[in-house]
Amino acid sequence: MREHPQEYVVLGLLMKKERHGYEIHHHFSSGLGRVWYTGISQIYALLKRLEDTGKVVSKVKIQDNRPAKKVYSITPKGREVFLSWVYGPLERIRELRLEFLAKLFFIRELKLPGTDELIKKQIDVCQDQLQTIKHKDTVCYDEFDHLVFQFRMCQLEAILTWLQDCEKYFDH
Repeated sequence: MREHPQEYVVLGLLMKKERHGYEIHHHFSSGLGRVWYTGISQIYALLKRLEDTGKVVSKVKIQDNRPAKKVYSITPKGREVFLSWVYGPLERIRELRLEFLAKLFFIRELKLPGTDELIKKQIDVCQDQLQTIKHKDTVCYDEFDHLVFQFRMCQLEAILTWLQDCEKYFDH
């Protein structure tokens, strides 16, 4: 079963170091806040789910003159799941706006290699989808279907242009 997309972000934030829930929320908001919003209660729900599935572990940290806090760290299983996600292209156009930008964020933030390969894989997926839709458009007989296919083709063409800009940006 595919993880909730925000679970990958939480795993990515734990790749650098262990963190407590509020710290994860703060880094999520400051790093990806321009792209994605997640409330503090949702962060804790994600952490619980990740802990239940063995992708993170927690420990209670005692603090002087303050309440104890739960600190989370990523497990080898969580690291494997995160890296598999971060390097895989996305099949659905609607996932690109949030997830692909998050992947680029983490590749840069964690100084991971392979940005060019990820972008090339995503370009290939989008080009394949564009060809499929163009073919479907040639055999459709319904005007509404034609409008839908035209809309999707325009989206994919814009995404391909943006991905080519990403290639140039990350070439530096």
